Amino acid sequence: MGFKWRIEYSLLLMVLLSIAAVRFSDALLQQVRVITPDGPVHADLMSDRLTDGGNSEVKRGPAKDFELLCTLRERFRYPFCGIALRFDPQRVKGVDLSEVRRMRLWLDYEGPASTLKVQLRNASPAYGIPQNQEVAAKYNHIEINAGSIQGGMVELDLRNFVVANWWMQQFHIAPHLGRPQFDNIVTLEITTGTQAPLGDYRFLLKRVEYDVQYLSTERWYLVIMSVWLALALLYLLTRLVRLQTVVRQQRQRSQELLEINRALDVRSQELVQMATTDALTGACNRKGLEDVLQQALTDWRKHQHPLGLVLIDIDHFKAVNDTHGHQAGDRVLAGLAELVRSHVRGQDLLGRWCGEEFLLVCRDTHLPQALAIAEKLRALVAGHHFPGDLRVTASFGVAAMDSERPLDQVFAAADAALYRAKAEGRNRVVAERPGN
Repeated sequence: MGFKWRIEYSLLLMVLLSIAAVRFSDALLQQVRVITPDGPVHADLMSDRLTDGGNSEVKRGPAKDFELLCTLRERFRYPFCGIALRFDPQRVKGVDLSEVRRMRLWLDYEGPASTLKVQLRNASPAYGIPQNQEVAAKYNHIEINAGSIQGGMVELDLRNFVVANWWMQQFHIAPHLGRPQFDNIVTLEITTGTQAPLGDYRFLLKRVEYDVQYLSTERWYLVIMSVWLALALLYLLTRLVRLQTVVRQQRQRSQELLEINRALDVRSQELVQMATTDALTGACNRKGLEDVLQQALTDWRKHQHPLGLVLIDIDHFKAVNDTHGHQAGDRVLAGLAELVRSHVRGQDLLGRWCGEEFLLVCRDTHLPQALAIAEKLRALVAGHHFPGDLRVTASFGVAAMDSERPLDQVFAAADAALYRAKAEGRNRVVAERPGN
């Protein structure tokens, strides 16, 4: 069997194991814990006579299990009786049931009431009442129908428990503490239901079961993912080892090919740069501008990316040449191009359009942004000292492609704006007029 087939069979086995780990995660991660009469839990009787001065009678039954016999009688407004399992006699340190989802009670019940109440009392300093520890624990409770006890057993979902409103109101508990809490259960209570009828009752609690998840589902899934990552890493390492020999044999030839390609790339870049760059200013020439504009036009048609055009013309440039010579004029052209390139965004491209006129192509730029860029450049040019301490200004015409009109119309609008800038006194930025 080849290496490839071994990998595929191993992968299939891991997939099946992962599916089984997810499918049977409850059975694998949960542990059943049982509370019985012969355990360490202490049982107390409860009634309105013992706590509220009522007239009900309560006593233990003869059974070895947790058995309660009681008779509800009139006097207290809400007569009740029940049995309380104390996990901590001091009601301070109980058991953590915060990860428990279901609890099962093995219970026999006889009595005229149609409902029973199950309460899980949670102790916490956040709502503790030091002077009365009996009521300090939060009343997480649920009321169940007696008919739901099937075969002497009833299953409870802890997500259905609620906090007793009377407890919240009587002891002025803050609203943010009104959610059920099970991280420190000190008492489990089973009592007669709300507005239980007067009469005789019998409770026989044989045992309590609840499921504890000793490893959270999230961590279990993390373990599965970690195993997959470890296997993937092992597979990659194995592949690397197997490929090492082939790589060693091809390294020399690949290096030679890389050197040849590098030389060709350098020469190709030089040729492209020579073909698209103005030799004097280092800005793009007409060919380079055509390529950039073609790509920008494609972006507009496909993705509606805006395009700003800024025409820049040096004011009175002929006077510079006539007064200081053409070499000084060339230095001004080169200096202006360098000044603009160093103060525009990486996505903007400067090209020499003709003579002393430049074109700045601003991709992904609306008209207001292009105007702001042009105004910044105008101020930079006006305040700059060119070689030979020459000072010049420039006029700017701005237009933008943000609608379905041909590119030549955008150029015409920018050119018209530049003409107006010249006519209005130069050294200014003028935007295209609406409708141009």
